[in-house]
Amino acid sequence: MQHAFHELAERVSSSRLRNTLRWTDSCTTPDFPINQISKRLNSAGQILCFPMKQDPVHQLLLRALRGSGVVVANSATIPKAIEKGEPISVTLPLSDEAAINKLFEQWRERALGLASKLLPCPISDTPILYLYDQIRLCMLFNLNGAAITFCGILVEYALKYTTYVKGNPGVPNFDSSAWAAFEEITLVPAIVRARKVGLIDEKHEKSLRSFAKDLRNKYSHFNIQKITKDAVFDQVKQRDIETGEEKIVSLPASTSPAFQIIAKDILDERKVMKVFEYADGVVRHLFAMLSKG
Repeated sequence: MQHAFHELAERVSSSRLRNTLRWTDSCTTPDFPINQISKRLNSAGQILCFPMKQDPVHQLLLRALRGSGVVVANSATIPKAIEKGEPISVTLPLSDEAAINKLFEQWRERALGLASKLLPCPISDTPILYLYDQIRLCMLFNLNGAAITFCGILVEYALKYTTYVKGNPGVPNFDSSAWAAFEEITLVPAIVRARKVGLIDEKHEKSLRSFAKDLRNKYSHFNIQKITKDAVFDQVKQRDIETGEEKIVSLPASTSPAFQIIAKDILDERKVMKVFEYADGVVRHLFAMLSKG
């Protein structure tokens, strides 16, 4: 088992996300933060425009289809850009059925390439399996931000559940009244309780507190500015519509909320597997410690 953990540590350290996770010799839980991934982003390739008088389902689907590789221009700029011959794609409305078919075709190819890489649930416990399923389904359908949020939920629930079981040894059936108190506990108090009952040590606690602060809280509260802090789009072609003057610039995601959302999509895709691996490591460690009695 330890050999497998060291193999994973070597694979992580040699990847593009070098030093994102650092596994200790004595535990399966990696240190945090996960936010050491690269925040240099590729520039968007085209402008997409369509009517926004309403927000029907087909426009939701069009936004899902375009992904994070397209910048939506200011509505006042688009007519001028079209007049100047800029490469703008004007997307006509699709029927809901046509848009869904196109979206699922796109997702199918991605899901087939990802399916074999998704981590299996190591525990037969129904709520744990449910959370693993939610994470994996979100990843299959490219909902990486939701998957990351579910990873935070998984870590919190696993801490609370194993602490509950540790405090109720030999109880053959689930006691909902005893569990009720755990429903009121948030992540950091759950970390403290797990440390008190010996499920985690000082290194684990430090790692989990960092996870809570640097990732889980930001995603749970949608702190978009914190999530995309320091993210920069490189090699962006900036053109003055009036004069035609062009220059290549680096564009911080903080330039506008629209760019922050595009940056978040890219960053989510880069980090989601590493966050899932972290959450999985926490689950495996907690239940291994529980089995020791």
